[in-house]
Amino acid sequence: MKPATVTPRAPEWVILARSLLGSEAVRRFRNDPRSFIGKVRERWPWAAASAAVSLLGGVLAVLWLANFSVPEVAPQAQSSRVLAADGRLIATLHGEEDRTVVDLNDISEHLRSAVLIAEDREFFQHKGMSYKGIVRAAFTNFAGGGIRQGGSTITQQYVRNVFPSIGRERTLTRKVKEAFLAIQIEQELGKDQIMEGYLNTVYFGRGAYGAEAAARTYFKVPSADLTVGQAAYLAGVIRAPELFQIDENPRDATNLRNQVIDSMVEAGTITEPQGRTAKKEVLAEQFKPGVSVEVESARAGYFLEYVRRNLGSEFGLTDAQILRGGLTISTTLDLDMQTAAEDAVRAVVNQPDDPEAALVAMGPQGEIKAMVGGRDVDSIARSRGFNFAADGARTGGGRQAGSAFKPFALAAFLSSGKSLESTFSGASPTEITSGRCRNKDGSPWKVSNFENASFGSLNVTGATTSSVNTVYAEMMNRVVTPSKFIETAGRAGIEIPKSDAGCALALGTTDVTPLEMARAYTTFAQRGNRPDPISVVKITQPNDKVLVEAAPKVEPAIERNVADTINFVLEQNVRYGTGTGAKIGRPAAGKTGTTQNHANAWFAGYTPNLTAVVWMGYAPGEDGSIKEMTDVRGTEVTGGSLPATIWRRFMTTAVKGTPSADFNKPKLEGVVTNYGGGQPTATLAEAPKPEEPEPTGPVELAAAGESTQEESNPPANRDLIADAPPAPQPQPPPAPRPAVPDQRKPDPPPSEEKFGPCFPFCEVGG
Repeated sequence: MKPATVTPRAPEWVILARSLLGSEAVRRFRNDPRSFIGKVRERWPWAAASAAVSLLGGVLAVLWLANFSVPEVAPQAQSSRVLAADGRLIATLHGEEDRTVVDLNDISEHLRSAVLIAEDREFFQHKGMSYKGIVRAAFTNFAGGGIRQGGSTITQQYVRNVFPSIGRERTLTRKVKEAFLAIQIEQELGKDQIMEGYLNTVYFGRGAYGAEAAARTYFKVPSADLTVGQAAYLAGVIRAPELFQIDENPRDATNLRNQVIDSMVEAGTITEPQGRTAKKEVLAEQFKPGVSVEVESARAGYFLEYVRRNLGSEFGLTDAQILRGGLTISTTLDLDMQTAAEDAVRAVVNQPDDPEAALVAMGPQGEIKAMVGGRDVDSIARSRGFNFAADGARTGGGRQAGSAFKPFALAAFLSSGKSLESTFSGASPTEITSGRCRNKDGSPWKVSNFENASFGSLNVTGATTSSVNTVYAEMMNRVVTPSKFIETAGRAGIEIPKSDAGCALALGTTDVTPLEMARAYTTFAQRGNRPDPISVVKITQPNDKVLVEAAPKVEPAIERNVADTINFVLEQNVRYGTGTGAKIGRPAAGKTGTTQNHANAWFAGYTPNLTAVVWMGYAPGEDGSIKEMTDVRGTEVTGGSLPATIWRRFMTTAVKGTPSADFNKPKLEGVVTNYGGGQPTATLAEAPKPEEPEPTGPVELAAAGESTQEESNPPANRDLIADAPPAPQPQPPPAPRPAVPDQRKPDPPPSEEKFGPCFPFCEVGG
């Protein structure tokens, strides 16, 4: 880097005086010499005393220098970087000190020149101390009657930054220590090394230490890309950042920048046309203030906060390590999927009175690919609050899953050696009197289907695709049992508290998070292999030493053929059942869930290689009550409506460009038992033709035993619509059509044309 030189534009004596005393002192003398001389006479005792002290200090300094030793360099705080799975930067995390160390060549030459002009024009001439600067500072202090200017070189400032033991108090002792240490540093390091160290440690305000952090904090650009005007502002703000903030004092900030630009033109580091162009830049328009967790946008905000919390709870890292340790944190996030998830949520719930929504996408090994924890995906502040996707019971989170819990009962049923062709009665309401399923007060358990719809005899596939509550209630009563259900759900990754018990478990009375459900449904998708959720795969320190390396953990949990059979049934559900709103033009399986009074709505679905779970519901009110989703823009929200729409929007984009895969064909086996009497209305693998009308009205079911959130410990077995009048029996479905799994072709995704002008808010089933 070439030293900055000043082009003479005044008489030689003025230039010399400026260099020794400073421009302001010379200006005062030329404007009013008598007054200036008067001040000299008035303050000569102070000047004489200062000279005597300086002489004594010099003698003592020589003696002290003989025993002087360089103190330890304090470790510099550095911001930590969070990377996506492909290495792209998601954000930087920092505390009070935001610092990213970069090479000198990666810092804008404009900024280097501007800093030299503003802070130390003789940097390339002096050996650590500028005697001209000392004289100039002494004269300024003398004229002002006190210590007002320090005369420090860039080397001396660098010493203060990296050797905090030197101190910052304005005393002669500290100045002597600083000066001698600066001289020694100059003997050991080159000018470029000192400049690089200075530009990586100097404070620019707003918590930004160093040029890189300052460029990103003020203007959201790398330091290498700073314009002349931006560089001039940052160089000028070093002296007093609190006084020249763009948002608080735009006029003075602009004047400060322009003064530095003028000095750069005067020194010849930029041309006059460059200076004029730089002055035309509007600082207020360029200003993009950073925050304590710096991000280019609010993208992935919920995931970032989830990771930040886990760094402490899972890996034992302290806030100091996370925010000041310069860590590189490699995560599993897929930025393209994250964008698709946020776009899907933003597109469907975008009105002030809309419910909250959450989405979690998970890969085959438990990798969290995308996470949205609330409907406001564009707010950084909101993403640091409550996360509906991952905050569980210990933080007041989790919601009842409704019929999205039925696959765990189905898994237990199949594990008991039963066949999908077993039949049950779908009549509604149904009263169960066995001791196993009675209410806590000993009364019979009364179960109703969604909107009290009643069905004839159904096989298990038909009962699942129509989400028939009464069939699953009988399944719990006759085959599964609550203990078997809890054990099976636990194998899939859902821990059910001991306080939740009874046959109503199959109907979704336990509070869970979308993250927990994503793990459980990934277990189905991966043929019974349960993954542990993973968000961070590697953490390295600034010296490239690996601090943490986390490998995916997957273990067998459910019998493979049982999982394959569940996949087969839930694929039927997307093709013909309550999940038709989630068709994406390739094999997909999934289950809807809607809780009592439409308090929560879910769609949990997957392809063989990607799982996504969507939840919708209102946040609790001040009194803890949950608003019902019975009138969201004129419609009742069920799992098959808006949640399925969000899921479809996300998955359509997420799997685009990837090869389509089929689920493994199960071996359909087990004992066929008639639990309900009569012949089923549809046999195994049979369903209405897609083009034929679906049953009248929604077929998603309100879960028995569920309560609103104001009850902290709702009873496990509670009457559901006990007094509801019987509903008319639906007409028998059309003649069945055999469907052979391995010969099916993917159905095209639903379109606005199919659903009509109400899309995407049509009721397409629970």
